[in-house]
Amino acid sequence: MKLIKNYIKYFFLAIFFVVLYLAFFHEKIAKNNLIDYEMYAKVTNIYRDKNEHNFLFVRYSNGSVELLEYPYKIGDSISKKKGDSIEYIFRNDTILKNNLIQQARKKQISKLNKKKTDCSSRNSLFIFSNQLKAG
Repeated sequence: MKLIKNYIKYFFLAIFFVVLYLAFFHEKIAKNNLIDYEMYAKVTNIYRDKNEHNFLFVRYSNGSVELLEYPYKIGDSISKKKGDSIEYIFRNDTILKNNLIQQARKKQISKLNKKKTDCSSRNSLFIFSNQLKAG
């Protein structure tokens, strides 16, 4: 019995350390994923994939395919150096800068705002339903 308690204790301790690690290093891991690749390619196709819930995907001239996260257009040339957070997009004699870290922060903030809005709408529905019951 004591052996089982020790295993349970170590199991929860391991889970605690994993959660702690992810809480402190998640931003660093995500940042490294954003800047730790190199890309020099041209957008050849943008399409909806029916097998992937009709999400928009982009196909590059180097053969890679990704989920469309930035409003690329067919014919855009993408240039990104490894270790740099800025992706340069060459479109019709203009150069657009896409800061990947800034885009990730905007997504995270919009997700948080959406959660707050969802919670407040649920609370208002709860209050409204309680008023109907009382009234």
